[in-house]
Amino acid sequence: MDEATALIEADPVQRKYGDPKYGDPKEIPHPPSLSSPEGSKPLPRITSLPEFFQYVGVGPAQFIVWFSGFLIGYSDYSELLIISILIPTLRCTWHTTEIFEAGINFAVFGSYALFSGIIAAQADRIGRRPMLIFNTIVVAVASLIAASVDNPWVFTVTRLLTGAFVGGNVSIVVTFALEVSGRETRLLGPSLANCGATVSQVAIALQGMLFLQLVGWRWFIVITSIPLVINLVILIRMPPSPRFLLMSGRKEELHLTLRRMMFMNGKNPANVVFDLGDADPVVEAVTRHGTFMDIFHPEYRRNVLALAVTAFSNMFVEFGIIVLTPLIFTSYFCGANDSILEHGCAPLSHSDYIKIMGTGLAAVFALVISIILSHIIGRLIILRLFGGFIALVTAGLFLCVNEVFTFILILVIKFLDQALNTTLWITAPELLPTSLRSTAVGFINAFGKLGGVLGSSLVYLMFYRSPYSLIGLFLVVQVLGFVGTLVFNRETKGTELEEFLRAGQGTRSSGRETETVNGKSELAGGNEANE
Repeated sequence: MDEATALIEADPVQRKYGDPKYGDPKEIPHPPSLSSPEGSKPLPRITSLPEFFQYVGVGPAQFIVWFSGFLIGYSDYSELLIISILIPTLRCTWHTTEIFEAGINFAVFGSYALFSGIIAAQADRIGRRPMLIFNTIVVAVASLIAASVDNPWVFTVTRLLTGAFVGGNVSIVVTFALEVSGRETRLLGPSLANCGATVSQVAIALQGMLFLQLVGWRWFIVITSIPLVINLVILIRMPPSPRFLLMSGRKEELHLTLRRMMFMNGKNPANVVFDLGDADPVVEAVTRHGTFMDIFHPEYRRNVLALAVTAFSNMFVEFGIIVLTPLIFTSYFCGANDSILEHGCAPLSHSDYIKIMGTGLAAVFALVISIILSHIIGRLIILRLFGGFIALVTAGLFLCVNEVFTFILILVIKFLDQALNTTLWITAPELLPTSLRSTAVGFINAFGKLGGVLGSSLVYLMFYRSPYSLIGLFLVVQVLGFVGTLVFNRETKGTELEEFLRAGQGTRSSGRETETVNGKSELAGGNEANE
């Protein structure tokens, strides 16, 4: 028996791989024997996650996580769009006031801002997939309850729950999608989550146009919740995050997961030997999970706060514009009529839905452009470029020539906002190690949604009283976001992901050898420290 075969036979993980949970053992070839020509060659060893992702390539193991991210991103923006589309209808059904409408909006996104970061942080302790499954169940149940109640206050509570747990899911799945990919393809996972968000802007408006008046608002909520059920099935079949398992020191589960991912991608897991982490003292030591305050470690503090401010500004304007769009179409603004703006029962028309879908299509185009530019030019330049352009175009809303001109400006703002948002969510999870990644993304996302809840709620409160003051507020906040992009100084394009940040040290690892520089353990060939 040669050394490679002996290693496989001695490894309980290799023998355990016959569990049907990880694939049909009949379909998994046995290790090569000594009598075969292949058996005379030593098996290749995989000693790091970067090596593994390069070997396994891109396939169903990544696609299933990315598609889940797409569905969760879809659910994220569905929350805002459902509320903005339902508000005119509920105004006719429940005779709601401006204050109550702002309250529903605040319940959804206030809970998102307050609790999504806390929920996302649990994924750095419990794991990505278990938290995603739990959150999805809560959101689905809350949506069904919302569709069945007659009390507007109970309806508000259900939307509060959906806001908090959808927000947690977004932060977790962006992290998860990044962690199942190699360096060259990892931007696709977070991008597909944003793609789901942009597609929802078109799909929810289309569903509203087709079904809202036909089946009523209750069945409209049920129909828009179908992706939650699909995603729950996907999550149950999804492999765990290998980077989280490596960070947690769960080597046996890590090897099982890597073999499962190889099998899913059409690779023979019996043709390699995993030696991942064995020579890494960080993995062999008892590693600790990160705490919330660790994201403000001096190495990360400046850029985490800069991205948080940028996310706040971006979502303040983006969510505000989403809510503002149907109000503009159902009111008198920018030369459409000389009458004063009035708050009344005015459901959206078919042409209004088409205009909303038009703004969504602009966001889809922006998504593609931002992915290409982020890959070619880099994240840092794109953040600054689009941040400055949004401020300039937002100022153009003051001109208010007519409704068509305003609609074109809204299209451009939506395009730029989505491009910036996509680049932001590609960059954010690349900044910190696995032990802090979900916590940091949750914090940035929650801070962004705080901007979203303020921007969208202020639209309801200010639009009918002083639309130009509202536009001026949008401009001020967007300038603040542009300053945030200037403060941010880390280019993450082409760098390896980090795994650890040990207490009292600067130890980082991606499952490879580490080296000590100036008393601090740095990745060999990994990310560079901030300047």
